[in-house]
Amino acid sequence: MKILYSNEKKEIIKQLEYYGVSELPYLLVESSKGRIRGYSGNFSLKELQELQNSVRLEVIGMYMFNTYEEGIRLSLDAIHLLKSQIKKNILEIDNKQAEEWMRGQDILINEEDKEKWKNEEKGFKVIKNKDDFIGCGKLLADRIVNYLPKERRAKK
Repeated sequence: MKILYSNEKKEIIKQLEYYGVSELPYLLVESSKGRIRGYSGNFSLKELQELQNSVRLEVIGMYMFNTYEEGIRLSLDAIHLLKSQIKKNILEIDNKQAEEWMRGQDILINEEDKEKWKNEEKGFKVIKNKDDFIGCGKLLADRIVNYLPKERRAKK
């Protein structure tokens, strides 16, 4: 577990501007390579450091996102926590596609979608159906890769 301090947090927020996010009111903790959690509890930074030195803390806070060379992929929980700030890089899918998404399937891009999203750059996108954010995927030329965790998927 590694606590991310001011400069590292500022860099993360700079990357989150990709989605329109400009504020992150959480202490950020890297639990493993690129896997970032947000902590908003009552322990102070000093208390957390002391606790980490005396016992092996592996996890604290809520999983928020993964960082990759090509960008940040938001978790479903982070999307819902930050939904009031998310204004960019959103792909709207129809009901049939949303059903497929909720079952954990990638969304194959048809000709209509290709035309609709022709100006979208490839990469991570927040997936939306009507008024609901339903996940974060990666837009490729022929599909949207689904990262919805198995425990969050609808039964087939």
